[in-house]
Amino acid sequence: MRHHPGDDILLAYASGVSDEATGLVIATHLAFCAQCRDAVSLMEKIGGGLLDALPPAPLAETAFAATMARLDSAPPFARPARTASRDGTPEPLRSYLGGDLSSVRWRRMGPRLAYLPLLRRGGTSAKLLRGSPGTEVGAHTHRGLELTLVLKGGFTDVTGNYGPGDLQVADGSLRHSPIADPGEDCINLAVTTASLKFENFIQKIAGPIFGF
Repeated sequence: MRHHPGDDILLAYASGVSDEATGLVIATHLAFCAQCRDAVSLMEKIGGGLLDALPPAPLAETAFAATMARLDSAPPFARPARTASRDGTPEPLRSYLGGDLSSVRWRRMGPRLAYLPLLRRGGTSAKLLRGSPGTEVGAHTHRGLELTLVLKGGFTDVTGNYGPGDLQVADGSLRHSPIADPGEDCINLAVTTASLKFENFIQKIAGPIFGF
C-alpha cells in the first residue's frame, strides 16, 4: 500500500470532526491499513491525554441524577448479529451497505461504468464507482476535495497507480483522468466535497445528472 491520507485528515477523523462521508472512507481505509490505524490510535491517545489534563469544570447539583434518569429510561440496545463477508468487503462499509459488494445493485452510466450513491449532505457526497478494465473516467479538475479509496482492482493516473486500500486525495491543483487497470473491474469508494469540473462537453452535461 503506497497512498495514504495526510495527517490532517487522520487527525480530523481521530478527533471526531470528520463529516459522515469522509469518516466512512477513512474508516474503510483503516480496515486495509495497519500504518494508518496505528497513527489514529496514537492521535486518540494524545487527545485523551490532553482531555485528562484539563481542569475539572463545575456541574449543576442535579446533573448526576438527570444523567442516571436518562440512562434508566433508554431502551436496551440489541446488537444485530453479524455474518462473515463472502467476498472480503471491509467493515465498516459492509455494515453501511447492509451486505457485500457482490450484492450491490449497480446503476449503469453506460456500457463500462456504474455507480451507487450512498449519501449526500449538502455539497458532500459518497458513492461507489465501478469501471471495467481500461475504462477512462475523463479529464477533470476539482472544485473541492475528492477522496477515492480502491476496494477492488485498481486505477492509474498522472500521480501513479492505486490498488486495494490505497486512498487518493485530490484537490483543485490536480488535473487527471483515471483509467481502470487491466484485469478485474475497478471498484472505488469516492467522496467529493463539491462537484467535479469535467473538460468533455458530454461529461459536463452528464456529470450533474449522475451526481458528479
